[in-house]
Amino acid sequence: MENKGNQNESLQMTRVLGLKESISMTVGTVVGVGLFTSGSAQIGYVGPWIIVFTFLALLVSIWPALIYAEMSASLPLAGGTYNFAKRGLNRMWANLAGWHYIVSVVAICSGETLAFANYFKILIEQFNISVSWIDSRVIAILLIIIFLMLNFRGIEQSGKAQTIFMFFFWGCSVLWFLYMIPKIHLAYFGGFAMDKLPSFRELMYIFGLIWWCYTGFETSVSMGSEIKYPQYTLPRSLKLSVFLVFAVNAAFQWFLVGIVSHNFYGQLAHAAAPYADGLQLAGLAGFPIILLCIGIAFGGDLSTINPGIAAPARYIYTMAEDGALPGFLSRIHPKYKTPSVAITLVGVINIILIATGSIDYIASISLISLAICYMIGCLSYIGLRKRYPTLNRPYTAPYGIFGSYFTIVIYTLMLVYADRLALVTAGMLTIVCLVFYFLYTRRRGGTDIALDKEIGVVEEPDKFEKEKIDKQYLVWKWVTIAVTVIALVMYLAPLIIIR
Repeated sequence: MENKGNQNESLQMTRVLGLKESISMTVGTVVGVGLFTSGSAQIGYVGPWIIVFTFLALLVSIWPALIYAEMSASLPLAGGTYNFAKRGLNRMWANLAGWHYIVSVVAICSGETLAFANYFKILIEQFNISVSWIDSRVIAILLIIIFLMLNFRGIEQSGKAQTIFMFFFWGCSVLWFLYMIPKIHLAYFGGFAMDKLPSFRELMYIFGLIWWCYTGFETSVSMGSEIKYPQYTLPRSLKLSVFLVFAVNAAFQWFLVGIVSHNFYGQLAHAAAPYADGLQLAGLAGFPIILLCIGIAFGGDLSTINPGIAAPARYIYTMAEDGALPGFLSRIHPKYKTPSVAITLVGVINIILIATGSIDYIASISLISLAICYMIGCLSYIGLRKRYPTLNRPYTAPYGIFGSYFTIVIYTLMLVYADRLALVTAGMLTIVCLVFYFLYTRRRGGTDIALDKEIGVVEEPDKFEKEKIDKQYLVWKWVTIAVTVIALVMYLAPLIIIR
C-alpha cells in the first residue's frame, strides 16, 4: 500500500463513528476483565476501602484523559500514541509506544475472553449442566474467531454491535442492582474488615490492579481516522468516559462489599470470578447468578473484546503504513474498508496469550505496558507543545504540561511495585522492540509529509448538525454527572446510617 499522501481515497478508512459509538467503544474496553476479575478481587484485601482506591485511580486517570483529548482533537488519526510520539518525540519512542499499546490492549482482550469463559461456565452450571470438562481456553479462542469476523466486515458494523453490547450490559446491570438492593448488609461497610493493614508495597500492587480497571480510556483515540467530527467527538468522549467508568466500577464494587461477609474475604481475594463466587459464598445462587453472568458475559465481556481487536489493529495498520512494521500489515480490504491483515495478526497474538490461561499474569502485563505507553504519550504532549505551538487545538487540557509530569511520576511509582514477572516480560518486549527498530524500522524513513496533509480535511458540521451533536453531548454529560454522584452517595450513605 502506498504512503498516505498517495493513497487512493477508496482504500482509506471512513469517519462513521459518533459520540455514542466512541463512548461505547471506550467504556466497553475499560469495563470488563479488570472490574470482574482481578480488580474487584482486591476487596478481599481492603474491604469497603476499595472505594478509596477506585477514587484515587479516577484522579490519576483524569489528567491523562484530558491530555489525550487535546492531542486527539489536534491529530485525529488512526494510531493514537504512535502518531503523537512520532511528531512530539521521534520514531523510536513512537515504535516503543506502539508495541506496548498493541500488547497491552490485546492482553485486555485475551483476558476478557478467559473471563467470559469463566462466567459462561458458571452460568451454564446454574442449570445443573456440568461443563467443567470444557477448557476455558477453547471457549476463549472460539470467541476471538467470532469477533475477528465481526471486525473484519467493517468498523460501522462493529460500532453498532458495540453499542448493543454496552446497552445490554447496562440494562442487565440495572436489573441486577434493583434485585440485589434488599440483600445488601449495610453493616459490612463498617471498619477496615482486615486483620492488619497491608504493607506499602502490597497497597501499591493492589492500587495498580484497581487502576487497571481504568486503562483503555483512550480507545476511541486509536480510531481517530474513523471518528466523525473528531474535533468535538474525541475530547467529549474522553471527558465523559473516564467518569462513566468510575461510576460503573464503584457501583459494582459497592454491591460486592454489601453482599459478601468479611468472613469470606480470604476466598474472595483469590476468586477467578469474584461476583459469581461472592454470590455463592453469600448463599445467593440461582437467579442472581444467572442474571449477573448473562450481563457480564454477553454485555460487559463482549463489549471489551470487540474494541480490544479493533483498537490495536489500527495501531498495527498505522505503524505498517509508516514503515515501522512490514507493509503488508497496512492493507485495507477493498470491500469492507478495514485493515484486515492487521486484524488477523491481533487474533493470532490473542490466541497466544489465551494459551497461558492466567488472567492475573495477563492483567499485570497489560497494566505495565499501558502505563509505559501513557508515559510516552505524556512526553509526546510536551514535545507537541514545543514543536507545534501554533497547531490548531480545538480543545486544550488545563495545566497540561504539569499534568504530564505528574502522571509520569505516578505511573513510574506504580511500575516500581508491579508484578516482577510481568515487569521482566515488559522489559523483554522493550528490548525486542528496540532491536527490531534499529535492525528494521530505522532503515525505513517512514512517511515524510506535512502535518496538515497527513491530517487532511476535517469536516466541520453545519449549524443543524452542530446543534444535534451538542444536544447529544449535553444528554450524555448530565447522565454522567448523575451516575457519578449516585456512585459516591452509595458509599457515603451506609457510613452515615451505621453511625
